Amino acid sequence: MTEHKLKAGYVAPELPIPKVKDVLKYKAISEKRERAVFEIAPKKYVFVYSFGVLVFYDVEDVMVSATIKNLRGLGIQIEKDKLWDEYTVAEHMKNAVEFSQVKLKNVSVETIEIVARMLAQSVALENYENKVDGIVNSFAALNRQLKDHGRLKGGSKELLKIIGTNNTIVETIVSKMALLEEPAAAWESEEVEWLFNRLRRVFELEERFKHIQYKLEFIQNNSEVMLDILNNRKAEILEWVVIILIAIEILIFVYEVWWM
Repeated sequence: MTEHKLKAGYVAPELPIPKVKDVLKYKAISEKRERAVFEIAPKKYVFVYSFGVLVFYDVEDVMVSATIKNLRGLGIQIEKDKLWDEYTVAEHMKNAVEFSQVKLKNVSVETIEIVARMLAQSVALENYENKVDGIVNSFAALNRQLKDHGRLKGGSKELLKIIGTNNTIVETIVSKMALLEEPAAAWESEEVEWLFNRLRRVFELEERFKHIQYKLEFIQNNSEVMLDILNNRKAEILEWVVIILIAIEILIFVYEVWWM
C-alpha cells in the first residue's frame, strides 16, 4: 500500500495568490482567487490558500523550509510559531476515511486537493480557536476588574481592537476559507462529494465553527456592554466638568458683583 504525506501549516494571516505565484517560481497546476496549486517536483505539490495556509504533498522538509523562506519576499508577516498538522493519503483497493488517513482507489490531483482543502481549513480553524480563546481569557480579566473594583481600567481603544479582530475572524472563516461552501468538484463527481462530506465530518469543521461562533457572540456582547460602561463613565466625567465650569462662572460673577 503506497502512502503519501500531506503536511499543512498556518504560516501567515494572508497569502495573496498573484504575489505568491511571482515569488515561488514553481510550475502552476491551477490557480483561483482563493487558492493555487504548484508542482515543486514531479508529483510533489504545494497548495497555497489565501487565508494563510500551505499544504505540502510528498514534499521533503528541506523544500518546505525553502518555500516558506521564499514567501518572505512578499513582505508579509510570517508566523513565528506556526501551527502544523499532517494527514496520510493511502492508495488502497477500497475507499475509506479514517482519523489519521484516507484510503483511496483513485489518487488524483482532484482528490488530493479535496484532502488538502479540508486539512488547510482544519489548521486555520485551530489558529482562530486559539485566538478566540485568548480574547475570551482577556475578557475574564476585565470581568474580574468589574467584580473587584466596580470599574474598568483603560479606555475603549483596546475594546475596539477586539471588536475589529472579532469581525475579521468571521469574515475570513465565511468568505476567504469558504468553510460553509461545497467545492465545485463535489457537484461534478460522486466520489469527490463522498470524500468531501466524510472528511468534513472527520475534521469536525462545522462543529468547531459553531463553537467559535458561540465564543465570538460572547465576545461581541461583552464588548458592547463594556463600551457602554466606558461611555457612561466618560459622560459622567463630562457632566462633572460642566458642573464645575458653571460653578466657577458663578463664583466669578459673585466676586465681580460684590467685590469689584
